[in-house]
Amino acid sequence: MPSQSTIIIGAGAAGLAAARDLARVGREVIVLEARDRIGGRVFTHKPPGTPVPIELGAEFVHGKPPEIFQIAQAANLELYEVSERHWYFDDGKVSKSHDFWKAIESLMDEMKSSDKDRSLKEFLESIPNNKDTRRAKAMVTRYVEGFHAASIGRVSVRGLIEANKAADSIDGDIAFRFVSGYETLMNALRAEAESYGAEFHLSTAVKQVDWRGAEIEITCEGDSTGSETFRASSAIITLPLSILKKSIDKQVLQFIPELPGTKVAAIKMLAVGNVIKINLLFRERFWEGVRLWDEHGEPVSFHDGGFFHFPDAPIPTWWTQLPIRAPLLVGWAGGPKADRFRTAGERLSKAGGGEQSAVLDQAIASLANIFNLPVAEIRDMLERFYIHDWLDDPFSRGAYSYVPVNGLAAQQALAEPIGGKLFFAGEATSVGHIGTVHGAIQTGQRAATEILNED
Repeated sequence: MPSQSTIIIGAGAAGLAAARDLARVGREVIVLEARDRIGGRVFTHKPPGTPVPIELGAEFVHGKPPEIFQIAQAANLELYEVSERHWYFDDGKVSKSHDFWKAIESLMDEMKSSDKDRSLKEFLESIPNNKDTRRAKAMVTRYVEGFHAASIGRVSVRGLIEANKAADSIDGDIAFRFVSGYETLMNALRAEAESYGAEFHLSTAVKQVDWRGAEIEITCEGDSTGSETFRASSAIITLPLSILKKSIDKQVLQFIPELPGTKVAAIKMLAVGNVIKINLLFRERFWEGVRLWDEHGEPVSFHDGGFFHFPDAPIPTWWTQLPIRAPLLVGWAGGPKADRFRTAGERLSKAGGGEQSAVLDQAIASLANIFNLPVAEIRDMLERFYIHDWLDDPFSRGAYSYVPVNGLAAQQALAEPIGGKLFFAGEATSVGHIGTVHGAIQTGQRAATEILNED
């Protein structure tokens, strides 16, 4: 490749955004992707006969990030706003979960006055217990463990504050889905990058990054091509944080020379949470006919239920496809809940129906608890299931990143270029928008700008 050339490792959201921005200004770009598809942790599955796309990875656009909406508008991609009708099940009572969000917002406000960084666990322990605060603390714990996939003993209060501020800046209390699946956004980015001349090599796993010379040499193993070496004047590393952690020990790929100590320290400092996502397709929307009673003894209908939170269930969070009425329920076990399945020694990564598994049994048991229905009745209505354990995914080894105590500086250190040749992007490098697709896109754009500024 000529002097103004870039190799991008990874065709997830960050890599695709960087490829488009660099190719658009005439730079020669090669994208190397180990999977046989683009998108990374955006993983849309469209089996024949399913009424809506099955999202095994990212599903929601959180708020109104311009990075996503500008791409969607240019590509004529349709989104719809997600139903925010939440129901909360606790101590045998059902309630609309506005109190849940009030409790979270109240404690987040208290966090802002914290004079030092500390773990969420330490912060919560500093608040005196009474009936109201005890419930609020339990709600916040469940929210952070689930939504952020984080351990409350490790996650940074300052990191949570930054995430909250970032969400507020884009109306993060609302969410959207892509009508035809999140992959359509990834496909639009790829198509635009290719229209400017970018090359994509799928099923091509990077094994070595040699950045000693004037050019970077990247050695790969392809499913059909065998060993192959690519050369360029710069490279963008968009690998997930867990893969970077394994690369430090040369388990996945090798950097020659090794990455600087500051970069290695940043990689070691930041944390990765796990998520197990369960899509259950039923013959009918049985939950719409369920009748329970709320805390005041009034009948409750779930005809317009969007999200169901049952903290004591093995799979504690579920949602429908509202406003689209599809017979699909999506379950989410994040952080410690997901880890407990793995502690039991189960291998849970599946996509498809037929076999029974421990996670499917737990999912059905969770729904039986939520809707007060017999397990056999729910199992009888199930047609297909699609389950993905992101820790078991060989190209991600986890769901997404979070900031541990005193870790904000590590994010910035991870994002720093090395020697004007190696650049870094991906959701783990996004301060505030960590763990999001739009955050990943931002970092890809940032890395592309850094390269162009070097020219």
